Amino acid sequence: MQKRITLSVPVYLQKFLVGEFIGEYSEKGACLHVEKRSEIGKLIHLVSRYYPFPVAVPKPAGTTITISYYCREKSYEFPADKYGELTRQLDEIFRRSMICEVRRVHELAGGDYGVHIRQFLNRYQIEADVDVDFETIRKIYRDYLHRISQKNRKILA
Repeated sequence: MQKRITLSVPVYLQKFLVGEFIGEYSEKGACLHVEKRSEIGKLIHLVSRYYPFPVAVPKPAGTTITISYYCREKSYEFPADKYGELTRQLDEIFRRSMICEVRRVHELAGGDYGVHIRQFLNRYQIEADVDVDFETIRKIYRDYLHRISQKNRKILA
């Protein structure tokens, strides 16, 4: 049985998910189909619970993404109180992907990592300072570099 979850997400996250997981745009927002073996599919499957009665789902506001997935059991539903946590986990997937890609190029080329961040954003058609504040994205990578340097200092000390 095909089931759907509609989440309210930031614009940059919507564009990233559509580009990364091969989604599509519709008049109601972005649509994304995930398999059970994918990372998002595993998250949905792990959190789904047995609900014998229909559950009222809150209407999302703003930019939305609809995730469709397959579930054999009709009474297994993704709980509405976990929508916020799923959105935060999707944001963590974005952050991890951005850090891994920028780190790979930054370690080889060196220099300013802002250029590499812009290349990552351009790949997913995310407009800096329109869809997301560019300094916020730079801070994600800068904080990562700071954590790594602290770990290295502890190892050497």
